[in-house]
Amino acid sequence: MLKYAAPIFSGTLFQSFYTTADAMIVGRYGGKAALAAIESVFTLTRLPANLFMGIATGATILLSQSYGAKKYREVSDASHTAILFAVLGGIVLAILGCVMAPVSIRWVQVPAAIAGDARRYLLVYYAGIAASLVFNVASGILRALGNSRQPFLYLVAANFLNVGLDLLFVAALRLGVVGAAIATVLSQLICAVLLLMELTRTELPCRIALNRLRFHRSQIASIFRLGLPIGIQSALYPISNTVVQTGINVFGVNSIAAWGISGKLDFLVWTISDAFGISVSTFVAQNVGAEKFGRARSATRAGLGMACLLILTISAVLYLWGEPLATFLVDDLDVIELTGRILRFISPLYVAYVFCDVLAGAIRGQGDTVLPMMVSLLGICIFRVLWIFFVAPIRPTLMTALACYPISWVVTALMLIGAFLYKEKATERAEKKIA
Repeated sequence: MLKYAAPIFSGTLFQSFYTTADAMIVGRYGGKAALAAIESVFTLTRLPANLFMGIATGATILLSQSYGAKKYREVSDASHTAILFAVLGGIVLAILGCVMAPVSIRWVQVPAAIAGDARRYLLVYYAGIAASLVFNVASGILRALGNSRQPFLYLVAANFLNVGLDLLFVAALRLGVVGAAIATVLSQLICAVLLLMELTRTELPCRIALNRLRFHRSQIASIFRLGLPIGIQSALYPISNTVVQTGINVFGVNSIAAWGISGKLDFLVWTISDAFGISVSTFVAQNVGAEKFGRARSATRAGLGMACLLILTISAVLYLWGEPLATFLVDDLDVIELTGRILRFISPLYVAYVFCDVLAGAIRGQGDTVLPMMVSLLGICIFRVLWIFFVAPIRPTLMTALACYPISWVVTALMLIGAFLYKEKATERAEKKIA
């Protein structure tokens, strides 16, 4: 589990690294207004990509199950379908995102002082979103077949380039948020090209031949059956977070910047949780495909235990040293102090999110993507929206608005524990029939 999860964790870590590098360089050379401009629309950058990436995750589950069952022709068909879906979907998203960017800025009530920078950042980001989709889909294909090392290596090289481009465009050329967006897009484009080249050379059954790129009817149906619930769930996350971000934006630039910096400092929490969630999903899917149900259960327990231990350690660091860490990203004392308060408020409950990621991944690996979607829809998305509309106005403070995050993690974790135990009973019955 650790051998497989380590490259995924490291890859996600480096993705977070260049996001943090953006924040550090923009905060230092563009000021807190430029940093706040990027953070005020962060959830808007995730909304369309998450929908398509969620659907692509259906391809990863299908690939893992087919590979575990040694159905290599289905692996090849699903791989070609997924890559073509990422390319065409990215083009569609780029057009829609650029058209909707000005309207989206008004929807989330970005302060007038930073609205112009926020709009320019969105336009550049959306223009290059196809590269991000192709990279993530190609990475998912390789990971589904057990190769998590190659995506990590290519990502490391591109991210070092991203930091160099940040220094060039933002620090040297003073292009501000536009420079940060260009650097991110170029790094993702390089990742995508390198991974596509790897897929055309690999000896695994997911090898891509460009002249065979087409939609395979049976594969696209299975991908949508498995991936659409994940896509809906992934899209609803940023929608609910956009509502929360709107509630945060009304408290001004300092609050926006402090919340953004908190997100840069706690990125290890999501990096570790996501890595183990993906790993558990892949392990469970491959073992379910091979009808090794006991091994699937062991993978879930191991992933959950290791992730909880790591997250508790990081939570303690953020609780104790949040303010000193914030000084690396911004030199505004008010923002630094507020960042420390936010981290001390939220960090004790980060561990609850581990259950949300790992148990949802285990259930998806069994081939059920609807149940995790419904739980997350109720426990996270709807809960947060209701909190902002009905609870936060009772005591209109920043901390009241932010409280919806840790409370929603606890609520969702409890529901997913119940859902997982229910699925385990069904799995045990299937295992007895096979025996």
